[in-house]
Order: sequence, then C-alpha cells, then structure tokens
Amino acid sequence: MNFKDKKHKEFYEMMLNQIEEPKKSDAYYRSFFYTLGICPITRKRVNEIFDLPREEIRIDCLNKNWQTGKSKKVTQLAFNLWNDYKYEKNEDTEKNKISTDYTVSNIFGCTYAPYFYEAIKLRFPEYTKLNEEEEDM
Repeated sequence: MNFKDKKHKEFYEMMLNQIEEPKKSDAYYRSFFYTLGICPITRKRVNEIFDLPREEIRIDCLNKNWQTGKSKKVTQLAFNLWNDYKYEKNEDTEKNKISTDYTVSNIFGCTYAPYFYEAIKLRFPEYTKLNEEEEDM
C-alpha cells in the first residue's frame, strides 16, 4: 500500500486502532480512513467528517468554511467509498439535475489521484487485482 507520507500512514493506523475486529480488516473502514488520511485538513477534521461511535458520515461538513478544493475531493471520495453517497446541491435537486460534484474528472482532477486509486483498491480488492485468466486473454 502506498501512502502519501508518514503522517498519512500514522493517521490510517491510528484510526484502524480505534475500531474493533473484524472491522479493522473491513474494506469500507480501510478505504475510508485511508482516503481521509491523504489530506492534512481532513486528518485534522476527521471528527467533523465522521462520527466514529455512531459510524456515520457527517454530510454537513461538505459545506464548512474549512473545506478547500482538495479536502472536499478527499471527503467526497471517502463518502462515496463508505456508502456510495452522492451529495446533491439544492439547486441541482430542484432542477432535477445530477450534481457534478462526484464526477470522476471532478474528484480525480488533482495531485491526490494516485492515492485515490489506492483507496479504490482497498475498497474493491476483488475487482482491482488482475486475474491470471484475464491476463492470458
């Protein structure tokens, strides 16, 4: 597993140590905490993003003043990996339009993209490993 830096790895390990087995090996938790650990802002604000005792994302954090372009992308991907959450802005909902906040180009269009892919591999290991039969095709 590739980490952005030492603080990213330390955060990931710290968050996993706060949960009990078998959740430590659960793909949802691993990908979620890996993703939030990429960005210093989301590491610092993890308690505003996720209610660990209740195991719930805090959707309202997406509109907080502390969110930057990159931290919002990290938060959006983490939410999506956690439960496929698709945040829709009020104006988009009223116009019966799907929000573009969760498009691949919007989220992956930043320097964190290699780490985002690592998070996806954690969440979907059964789909991101090459199968020997498929390699022969």
